[in-house]
Amino acid sequence: MENIDEKQQMINLMLDAIDTGVMNEQTIGKFTYYYLAVLLETVQPLENGREFYWRIKSYLENINIRKLREQNKVIVGFIANYSSSWIGDELYHLFEQSDKFEPYVFLIANHAPGQSQEQTKEEYEKNLSYFQSRHLRVVQTMDTSTGIQFTWEQIGIKPQLCIWLTPWTALFRGAFHLLNYSMDILHTYIPYGIMTADNKNGTFAYDQYNQLLHNITWKNFEESRMSVSMAEKYAFVGSKNAVYTGYPKMDDFYETDVEEDDVWNEIVCKAGNTKAKRIIYAPHHTLASDELVNFSTFASNYMYFLELAEKMQEETVWVFKPHPHLVFKAVNEGIFKDVSEWNAYLQRWRNLKNAAVVEEGMYHNLFIKSDAMILDSVSFLSEYLYVKKPLLMLSRDGQYFNDFGKELIKIHYCADGTDEKAIEKFITDVVLAGNDEKKDMRTEFFEQNLDYVKHFGKNAAANIFDQISSELEN
Repeated sequence: MENIDEKQQMINLMLDAIDTGVMNEQTIGKFTYYYLAVLLETVQPLENGREFYWRIKSYLENINIRKLREQNKVIVGFIANYSSSWIGDELYHLFEQSDKFEPYVFLIANHAPGQSQEQTKEEYEKNLSYFQSRHLRVVQTMDTSTGIQFTWEQIGIKPQLCIWLTPWTALFRGAFHLLNYSMDILHTYIPYGIMTADNKNGTFAYDQYNQLLHNITWKNFEESRMSVSMAEKYAFVGSKNAVYTGYPKMDDFYETDVEEDDVWNEIVCKAGNTKAKRIIYAPHHTLASDELVNFSTFASNYMYFLELAEKMQEETVWVFKPHPHLVFKAVNEGIFKDVSEWNAYLQRWRNLKNAAVVEEGMYHNLFIKSDAMILDSVSFLSEYLYVKKPLLMLSRDGQYFNDFGKELIKIHYCADGTDEKAIEKFITDVVLAGNDEKKDMRTEFFEQNLDYVKHFGKNAAANIFDQISSELEN
């Protein structure tokens, strides 16, 4: 950010505009969220900084709320960067079916550390293809032939209400970084996963609840009651803007007629065994010792699981579902010398008669038609509870959990990521033999913490839509 004098000038300019009445529905767009971010940074050490910041933030939000109420149409922008972060189509369609709202998906390019421009373009094209295939109104923000981002003027449409699907706004550049959005845009956030991780110092929970976005949004739509409590504990603004709605990505697990590709049928036909148990192997990307968190065991077992799937090809079928970041991390850490070697590894999975690879997209059918999951991915620890199947969490040194994760890990099976005997015991005893001793524990935990449809009588998409529309419709 700017130096101290420049920051103070920005704060003074914004506060003077508020005090004198210059800040209104016509002028608020002349300011960017950079001004509010500078105020947020400045007041945090102050005794009454939280209350002061909340008062200014609420004042600005109310200007936008009044403005949007008066409009016949509100442009809603889902701010997406990965297909895997997509929260399902229902919320989009609820906005689309309303006379008040006009939804779009604004697909923004990631600029992740260590990722080349060519990798950025390739990743963007893959995500763009996914969203376009869902017949959504997708706004392309990057020229895929050059890798150059468009401006808002070139795009020709700009959101008035943003629904962010990631808090990692530093991945975005230029006009699409949160700091550079004009202040006449109202922001909300739906978490990209169910937050369970922490690190040794207990600071990662702040990344999950206390980033710039969390403290700037009008509303954060939380997946569980415990996440509202964690927002109160970790966010600078507390839980003032945290609303328990449930998690829309999980809404499909309450449905029985979801239209989605069924990879399992293809694998079962290829394997020639309709009775084979269906196992998902889902490794995380946090390989390096200097990561914010460390969960991935992939470096020590990636060949073992390939060989295990081949070894057990008569009684099991497998889906290898890596985290989207794993390819770049695995190359950076020297597990593979380049992306082509990673692709060769994927091809070895595809070549097995009892396996397939799923890299992106929704995973309702993948989960619900599976029999078990083996993973070191953290969000799936919660999400897999919706299908009431057993999972095995692969552990390693350096894994830490937040308040919710500490309770969650107690109800799952665990084994060291290098303990081949324990891993195979899980498959033979729990998956193949059906001796699932933790089933009742998982059911009780799910009903108490995550079953939002039972709690509200409606799904998360409807909850979020109602939260927004009740305040913005005339």
